[in-house]
Amino acid sequence: MSTSALRRLSAAQVDQFRLNGFLTVEDVLTIAEVEQVAAQADLIAAGKADHIPDTSVQLERIFREGKAEVKDQVLAVRKLYDLAVYDQTMWSHVCNPKVVDIITDLLGVEDIKMYGDQLFMKASETGTAQPWHQDSASWRDILPMDLVTAWTALDEATQENGCLHFIPGTHRWGMMQASQMEPIKADFGGRRWPAVAAPLRPGSISFHHSLTLHMSKANNSGQRRRGYAVHYMRASSWKDEKVTDAPKMPPFKQVQGSCFSGRV
Repeated sequence: MSTSALRRLSAAQVDQFRLNGFLTVEDVLTIAEVEQVAAQADLIAAGKADHIPDTSVQLERIFREGKAEVKDQVLAVRKLYDLAVYDQTMWSHVCNPKVVDIITDLLGVEDIKMYGDQLFMKASETGTAQPWHQDSASWRDILPMDLVTAWTALDEATQENGCLHFIPGTHRWGMMQASQMEPIKADFGGRRWPAVAAPLRPGSISFHHSLTLHMSKANNSGQRRRGYAVHYMRASSWKDEKVTDAPKMPPFKQVQGSCFSGRV
């Protein structure tokens, strides 16, 4: 897609994403749209959505291991995933033109599928940290490793409650195994490889490349930090069936455009 055909972003914003591997776009969604997704997330987390399987709900480790008593089911949940394949509210968000237009600009194609989705609940006090990682290090059966995640803030995301942090330009490093990162991991977020925080207002979205190193700290505040991450890929991507230790995903749903025989 040429820059003259961009749907939502400016050429400068696309260039920024290509250089840094992430981009924040403020106020993409209305508060009403945010509240609809947030309410559905809490309904699912509370176990009140019969159409969502139990396998799509993961508690924080202290509750999974019985180290703390679950007093509030919703606040005990760490993340929800594979929601949009079952739930119309979540699928409507995935297909929202306000989001998909930006994904189209960043991927440069009209033909797009959803790889998957995850809703990170990160409750106050018990919401745990997520260490530095590249998404495609897990999704290594999908090629090219050029997916884009749209991380929508459902609550205000701050440095105190665990907003995302990115290391600019690391999507250009290629996929790194844990053993390859080990010698330089201590420098992540330091002077040599400085990190950029991405605080967000509700309805704002950060977009990141699947090879960009990112992390979030624990939530040590009194405020929840829910974020809905939807992972998009080209419909022309292909799945390497020889890779057997990647996540087992539901069938990939078409978001926009055409699908292709023999591809994802």
